[in-house]
Formats: sequence, C-alpha cells, structure tokens
Amino acid sequence: MPLAMGCLILCVNMQAQAQLPNPVLNTVFPSGGQAGTSVIVTLEGTGLEGLRDIHATIPQLTAKKLDANRFRLDIPAGTPVGAYDIRAVGTHGMSSPRTFIVSNRAEASEVEPNETLDTAQEVTLDSVVNGRIEKPGDIDCFKFKAKAGQRVVLECFAERVDSKLRAVLEVHDADGTRLAANRGYAGIDPLVDFLVPADGTYIAKVFDLSYLGSSTHFYRLDIDTKPRVEFAVPCVVTRGKTTKVKLYGRNLSPREGTKPSLDLDSVETEITPPELSAHASIPLRLRSTQMTVDGFAYHHPGSHAPVLIGVTEHPVIVAAADNHVADRAQEIALPGEVCGQLTEGDERHWYALRARRGEVLWLETFGTQLGSPVDLDVAVLDSTGNSEHLKLTGNLENLGGSRFPTAHADPAGRWVAPADGRYLIQVRNLTGGLNRDPRRVYRLRVQREEPDFHLAVVSRRTDQPNGLNLMLGGRETLEVLAVRHRGMVGPIRVTAENLPAGIQCPDIWIGPGQDRGVVVLSAGRDCPGFAGGLSLIGHADASGAKIIRPAKGGTMIWAGQSLPAGRLTQEIPLATSSSEAKLLLTASPAEAVVDQESVLDVAIDLEQRFEGATGPIHLMGVGLPRVAGNSIATIAAGKTKGWISFAFPASLPPGPYTFAVQAETTIPVAGAKGAKPTQVPVTVVSNPITVMVRPARIVLEVDPRTPTKIARGKIIQLRFTAERKQGFIGKIHTELVAPGGVVGLRGRGVTLVGQSDSGTLQVIATEDAPLGRLLFLRLDAVGTVEDQPVYRASRIVELEITE
Repeated sequence: MPLAMGCLILCVNMQAQAQLPNPVLNTVFPSGGQAGTSVIVTLEGTGLEGLRDIHATIPQLTAKKLDANRFRLDIPAGTPVGAYDIRAVGTHGMSSPRTFIVSNRAEASEVEPNETLDTAQEVTLDSVVNGRIEKPGDIDCFKFKAKAGQRVVLECFAERVDSKLRAVLEVHDADGTRLAANRGYAGIDPLVDFLVPADGTYIAKVFDLSYLGSSTHFYRLDIDTKPRVEFAVPCVVTRGKTTKVKLYGRNLSPREGTKPSLDLDSVETEITPPELSAHASIPLRLRSTQMTVDGFAYHHPGSHAPVLIGVTEHPVIVAAADNHVADRAQEIALPGEVCGQLTEGDERHWYALRARRGEVLWLETFGTQLGSPVDLDVAVLDSTGNSEHLKLTGNLENLGGSRFPTAHADPAGRWVAPADGRYLIQVRNLTGGLNRDPRRVYRLRVQREEPDFHLAVVSRRTDQPNGLNLMLGGRETLEVLAVRHRGMVGPIRVTAENLPAGIQCPDIWIGPGQDRGVVVLSAGRDCPGFAGGLSLIGHADASGAKIIRPAKGGTMIWAGQSLPAGRLTQEIPLATSSSEAKLLLTASPAEAVVDQESVLDVAIDLEQRFEGATGPIHLMGVGLPRVAGNSIATIAAGKTKGWISFAFPASLPPGPYTFAVQAETTIPVAGAKGAKPTQVPVTVVSNPITVMVRPARIVLEVDPRTPTKIARGKIIQLRFTAERKQGFIGKIHTELVAPGGVVGLRGRGVTLVGQSDSGTLQVIATEDAPLGRLLFLRLDAVGTVEDQPVYRASRIVELEITE
C-alpha cells in the first residue's frame, strides 16, 4: 500500500473513532425507474463506508445489495408515479437524500458512444432515457422514429432530480438541421414541444450550457406522445369539497379534425382532496420556498407525473374573464381565495371587497411558491382605483441561509381598513413582457387576522448536505425554522412522536416571536440500530385556538454552489451508528425561571469515555434567542467541569425558550503501533435547556464611570442603581457573584429598602488575587417578597485584576 494512502486511511479511522463522518449521497444512477420493474442503481458519495442498504420513501420498495455500491431495486406495480427520496445506509448511519423518480413509461439508460448525430443511440417514443454528461464537452445524442403530425414532447429533468447539469436540449432532423432548442422551461430544465413535420428519424441532443460535465451531471430525458399535465386552474381547492378543475398540459385530448397546434391542451375533471394523515408524504419534489404550501399530489390517469394542488379551509373562486379593469372588479367574499392566470404580458386582475373601519385583513399571494413564472405585484386601492392604500412586498427574509433558502417574491401583508367602504385589489405580473404564457398562475388569499405557522427541520451544518446520525450514548441537534403568519407571535412547542427504542427527544420551545429553535436527540449506549424517519409536531395557542402542525424536513442540495438551493424532504431523517460517543456533555441551569435583565449560570460536566485528557474545551450557546446574544467560555485542558453564563435582556419577550450548549475540544486517538496519540477535533452538544423568562421586576444599572481595572490590595467603588418595576416594592439585596464563586475579590453586599434605589459596593482585591479579567463577574440584585428571594436582575461587571 502506498504511504500516502496508508496515512489517509489512518486519519479517516481516527476521525471515525472521535466523531462520525458525514455520509453524503452525491448520485443515484439511474435516477428513476418504471413502476412494476426492477432497476439496478449505482450509489456514489462520501462517508458511505459499510454501505449495506437503501432507505427510500417509495412504499414497499425492496433493495438487494449486488456489490460494493450497486443495488437492485424492485419497484412495486401500482406505485404512484412521482418523485421520492433515496438515502444510503452504512456504518456511519444514513446519508443525505437524492431524488428518485418512479415513472409509468418504459425506461432505458444511455449507452456510449453517442456523442455525434452519426452515433446517436436509438430509443423509442414514450420512454425515458437516463443519461450523464460525464466529462466537460460531452454531448449525448438519441434518435427516435416519429410520424408526421405527432406531437412529441421532449423534456429533460436535471435540476428537478438534484443534478448539477444546466441542460440544453435540441432536436435535429436526420440531416442534422436543428429544428428546435430550449435552455429552460420548468425553471432551468428545458422542454421542446415538437410537432413532427414528416415521417422519419429525429435526433435529440443534450449537453451542458457551459459544457461542464461529471458524474454529478445526470439527467432524465422524456420522449413522449402521451398525456402530460403541467398545472391546474384553480390550483387550490377547499378541504373536504369536490371541485371542478381544468388541467393544462400536452397531449391531454385527441385533436382529430383540428389544425395541428402547440398550444396547451386542457381537460376538465373533478377533484376531491384526500384526507391525508399529518405525516403523509407526497411524491413531489418541492423547493424550500414551498414549505408554507399545504397541498397534495394529483395524478391524472396516463399522465407522466403528478401536479401539486393546494388545499385551503376557505371558499375558492376562479378569476373572471372580464376583471382586467377597475370598473369590472370581481367581488370576493371574506374569507376567501381566488385563483387566476395572468396569461397576457400586461394583464391586470381587479378584485373588490367590503371592509369596516378598523377591520384587520391579511392578503397573501402564491406565485413563485407554486413554481409559476411570475413576479407578482399586489396593491390595495380605494373604490375608484386611483388612490393606493397599501403596496404589498415579498417575503425576503431567508431563514435557512444557503442550506435552505426560504425567501421568495410573493407579496403578503397586513392591512387595516381606514373607513367603512368598498376597496379594490390589483394583481399584476412585473415580468410579463410581450409574450403570452398561460402558466402564469397565482393564488390570492384574503382573510382576517388568524395566526398560523409552518415548521421546517434542517441540519445545523452549513457546509454540506447531511442526515441525522446518532452515535451510541451521544447527542445531535437539528434546527427548527418557524415561518409565522398573520400576527403569530406566541411560543411554539415542538414535540417528538413515536420515537424508536433507545432514542430520546425532549420537548422544546421556540420562544415568542422567534423564528428558530433547536431540537436535541440522544441515543442510549445500548440503543438498537435504526434508520428511518423522525416525527416532530408543532403546537401553539393563538387567539383562543389550538394550532397543531407537523414539521417538514429540509435539506441542502449541493454544497459550495454560487446560487444556494435547498428542498423539502419527504421525511425528517433519523439513524443510529454502531460507534460509541467518546464524550457526553451535560448542562445544568441554576434556575428554570429567569427574569429579564438577569443572567443564568449553567454548570457544565463533560463525561469522558476514553483514556487520556481533552484539550481546552470551548463552550458556546446554540439555539439562543437572537436578542439574548451569546457567550463563550473555556474549560482548561484536562478538566471536565466548568460554567457558562447567558444574559436575558429586557427586550426579550417573556415566555418559554429552549437552547443548548455546544463544546468544541480535541481528544487523543491512538495512531499506529508505537506512535504518539493524535489530537482529533470533536464537537458535542448538551441536553436541551428550557427556561421560562419573566418580566423584569428590577432594572439594574452600573455606573459607567466604574473602573475596569483593580490592582492587588486596592479598593474601588462600584456605584449602581436598582429600579423597581411591575408593582414590586420589596427589599433588594445586591452583591458581586460569579459562576462557581468570586475569587480574589471581597465586597460586602448592599440592601436597598423602602424607596432607596441606588447604592455603592466597596470592592477589595486580595493580595493573591488571580491576575487577568474575571469571566462572567457581575452585580446581582435579588428582590424579596416576605423575605424570600423571588426576583433577580444582573449586570456584567468588566473588571481586570492587575499587579
């Protein structure tokens, strides 16, 4: 074995003993298969050592391992067509997901060489070809026979199956003349709708826009004459109600006796939304911006794929054909939803509603969240349409960052009616241009202020996609993102349901007004092996109503991309590893109830499960409310106990909050025989800490002129004020404190009684006081009720001991 390879394997093994590698599934090829058939897939990625199984959201799928990274998948007949998640299961747990399509068309795989028109691979109509642009400059060509008048739809799925390919699709005749081309139709994935001019052979060409290529530039090419549904109007239906819906697409209805056309077909049908369980997954690949869309997958018989149909509790109407001017504004009732198509480039839709003075209404739109090619503009105007009351803006706040972007341009907002009367709402598309496009579908919802929320669960890692894998006896965290709607400001409790044996997940709270929280899972040291899904539920009380919503899973698609991209997953992943955690971090808060304007001390205990000593242990909070700020602390190398403190300011709304403590350190891992142990970095997280924050009864301020340095043997005066709040009138006792006790300083506490609200502490530094800054030193004020300590306030005191 080469020396370099030996070093690499040694380093990987040492890391594996300290902390799990992150299993990342880069490719599953082919990325789809026909229902009722078997397909052999090859898995590639990193951290996939000990690959032994496949976990998928495809119902009743069976997987048989053939060799190191190949499996045979048996897809049951009758499996609903659509997009599913596949993950690899190995020594280190379960990988990040990749999209796998179950189709109702014949499937084939690319066969090289097929780079030129002369070497084009022969395929049949009504089939799907799985291919890869494997190297820079690679071109894939496929030839097929077609008859004059046939409408052949060629559609390339690349971005929609998690590929890096920026596909370009061309169609040529047998002589090499290019007849059609497309660089992007469904997002960046191309589609060519081709009306065959004459009987003969035609060639489809696929390549990358920038002529890039690799094993991650995979795709699926549909060459189809059968029905293909693209969208529906209305695109949302009322829960529990059968609704007549018009489906738009291609090859949906026969055209005998009509002039051949490439216009979209349409067909009407009746749809009743299914009663889905809270955790039912739908076979659609949804982007991260769609986390707030409630809906189901509808599959029209014979169509190539399902479409997303939204579900609402409100009545739904379709935009009238003549509501394009203010004088013809269409009346809408409250609450209600309307679905429309801005087909013409400069088309405007007008709606009218009646409101009473002071009535609070919320207007929300869905356009880009539906995948519709629109940039909506919405305004509320007076009854003449000349005076604008409100211009709505999009949701530009990106909660998930690069791993799970949530920002979108769909306008939404709150409006208070200034007077009784009739008001108009105008909806238009800012990017219509001069072309017609019936795909420009939107939803407009108008309702009163009824709070709601949606949750998405993502990894806290921001560097690459991953799952959630627990070491035996260890802990891991997930971040819960909360999108709040229509004035939802109260706390949200998140609970886990149906946990597997040996795994614990305590309830956590996302505090009032907060948009994220942290969930901590732990596995017992004897926890059985598991690879599956995690069920998390959000609970909230708002305006007297109880809101219960399941959390959705989310993932980054690729790391290191210039344009961040994330998508929803069909389950929240959870798996265990056979490795045992080397460290267990326990955090013990000094109190479960804290006041605004106070500081919470948290005792830290690190349990070692190895011989030797850790390096310095660096502590910080995770999942803290934004306005609380963060703290850092360090436990000296070789020590296992310490403290960290967190301040809760007056700007933090009262209520429950959950956070945890993260520790970063190094541990020794044995190397080759006779070699010295190598220090390997490890990050661990504590149990969750839940505190109830109360309104401040005492506001403590330290005189800013207080010295920040004190020499050994010297005295300083620490002046302060303590203002009583919220009707508190009791005694206030003040003293200097620090986690674990104050070392090197002496100061007699001061008690404020009656109306007194200021005082001075005389602080003395001992002759042997430790030099340097005193970490988390503070002035504490304790308010008493009937001589019992009830309320607290704190102020950090910046003080350095010098010679």
